[in-house]
Amino acid sequence: MLSVFYTGRGFSLTGGGDAVLHFAPAKIELGGKVRTLDAAADGHTRVSAGPGLRVTDTVADLGGGLFRIDRVIENIGVGTLCFKDILEIRTAFAPAKYLIPCVNYNGNPGCKPNTPMGLSRDGEAWTFAYDRTGIPACTLTEDRHFGAALFASDCDENSLRASCSMEKCTDGSFAQRIIRPVTEAPYTYSGKDTLTERYDEYLTLTPGARFASTSYAFACVPMYENYAAANLLDRAAEIFDFDRTPVLTPEQTWNLGIDYAKALLYDYEGHKLIITHFAPRLFRSQHGAAITPEEMERRMKDPYYTELGRFDERFEMGWADQGLLNARMLAVDAAKRGDRDLLDTAIGIFDAWAEKQQENGLLYSQFQQYYVKETYDFATPDVCNFGWGAAEMARMYAFLAAQGIDKPAYKRFAVRLCDFFVEHFSEKYGFGKSWTLDGKCVMENGSIGGFMIMGLLSLYRVTGNAVYLDCAERAMVLYTARDVDDFCITAGAIDCACIDKETAYPFIKSALDLYDITGKAEYLVTAEKAAYYFQSWMYYYDALYPDDSEFTKLGYYTHGGTSVSTQHPAIDPWGVIVIPEYMRLAKATGDMRWTARARALWCNALLCITPKGGITLHGHDRPEGLQSEAFFIARWTRYRKNREERGHLNDMFVGWPAAFRMTTLYRMQTELGGDFSVIEK
Repeated sequence: MLSVFYTGRGFSLTGGGDAVLHFAPAKIELGGKVRTLDAAADGHTRVSAGPGLRVTDTVADLGGGLFRIDRVIENIGVGTLCFKDILEIRTAFAPAKYLIPCVNYNGNPGCKPNTPMGLSRDGEAWTFAYDRTGIPACTLTEDRHFGAALFASDCDENSLRASCSMEKCTDGSFAQRIIRPVTEAPYTYSGKDTLTERYDEYLTLTPGARFASTSYAFACVPMYENYAAANLLDRAAEIFDFDRTPVLTPEQTWNLGIDYAKALLYDYEGHKLIITHFAPRLFRSQHGAAITPEEMERRMKDPYYTELGRFDERFEMGWADQGLLNARMLAVDAAKRGDRDLLDTAIGIFDAWAEKQQENGLLYSQFQQYYVKETYDFATPDVCNFGWGAAEMARMYAFLAAQGIDKPAYKRFAVRLCDFFVEHFSEKYGFGKSWTLDGKCVMENGSIGGFMIMGLLSLYRVTGNAVYLDCAERAMVLYTARDVDDFCITAGAIDCACIDKETAYPFIKSALDLYDITGKAEYLVTAEKAAYYFQSWMYYYDALYPDDSEFTKLGYYTHGGTSVSTQHPAIDPWGVIVIPEYMRLAKATGDMRWTARARALWCNALLCITPKGGITLHGHDRPEGLQSEAFFIARWTRYRKNREERGHLNDMFVGWPAAFRMTTLYRMQTELGGDFSVIEK
């Protein structure tokens, strides 16, 4: 039981007789100095006073460890004041872990030097704007016994436009802060591995004026060790309402996905393949930060560089391109419509990849590597692509068999690839991250091996061979204990190699598959943990943007989008692929919050898809069904000179968004009873 009590200088929350957190007296930053105001408490209200200011805090107990803090600041002096408001709680325990959702996962171990790591930089605490965090301006600390969170309300602009910060105190406790208005310090993380000058806004109050804001404090006993975030996410669902409706029907969504998959078809070296993306010629230089911001700005005014097309001959099995998954969705559509030419095209794509496989099971992740040496520097054959490749070959084999078409080469592809990883599974590092074609592991780190579990289980369903099930179980035990249980999953976003969201997906899906196959309850727990971890990357509110921003003009909102990684603070529709798993979780656990989360993910994933007839944006024509890979929500970009420009779409259009939307619809139809009411209502 958690309760609130009052002292002469503030409020405290207790749990089972032990203190959990304390509300610190009000602070302001005035004239570059932080000042603590004198405070006195009376009942649920505390009044703090300082240089020309009176701060009134009122705390309301909402039950179950959740408290609303309403703060009113009044200028009671004779002059205008320009300052920052600081709301602070301090833990009464020494946290073992901390979290800023989407931004900082216990210090971001293993990230690159010019990304935010740890709690501070150059002696100053990191401070992040609310629009970088899935729960606004949220900080969370925990140990095995207690969790403590502080976050902003989205009830009005004054409350939402805030920042968050944390500091470890000398006694091991943490000070968790909300700073209003927006601040980013000591630097702004403005581009990939790029730190630029800090960003500051201030409150200005004339004599007699007032400023009101609302925040929340939350205390809990963690659902699982390292998983106080699960408790917080459950309560956040009660605070941040989602009342949007889908902008497209399932049929429209499917047809637009097929349109885009067809647009990605490309003739290459005698093969029909799915090309990596549509993008302007400028994209490669932008993405690799190979030109100066000034040169980038100049080229953005040149139609040659901004014309949209298939200029980058790259073809990938899985990961970003989803070449095989897109091809399988084309096969599904072709079978439904009786289009034999399209079905043959889809089969040809699988044939092309199957022909490249070596006897040891390995192959290049990118098809063009068989013909050219120049490629991305992260293109060493990787386990993310191997996992997708094995899974999709097994699934396509089963799909075609149901159509009366026998393609033994696809099963053989999955068998050889999975046999390699059964033989090379390590009790130390699992399946590793990347391999040479002659079978040497060159990178062991990361959670990326989870994708191979997905491949093993897809093949097990086709063959019934217990060897693959046994290896999948051994791998799930390793990755769960090392990564999932630690609330830290890494390296599935191959170009980032940092703490990310994508790599949680195979643990959610494969754990649920293992639960279905074996009935072992521990796999349902793993699935739930991995889903909560994934959910910590979802946005629970709509960030605010000016009327002239692209987001506002195009009707884009952030609620339901998912942040990419700690290295890439952009938002995307990647969460659409976990919707079937969330629905499976709801059925298995009886917790219908998972279906509500699924609906938010679905609605967001349909935003800004190019409609029938196309649209023109950024000086180029966007084909039907195309969707930006990333939406820039914060003061961060890689593609424009002005890094302060929030709320715009990027110009990279890869294959996975359409593929993930289509596979979700297909699975809902074939595996989940064809009930679309969860996402349609």
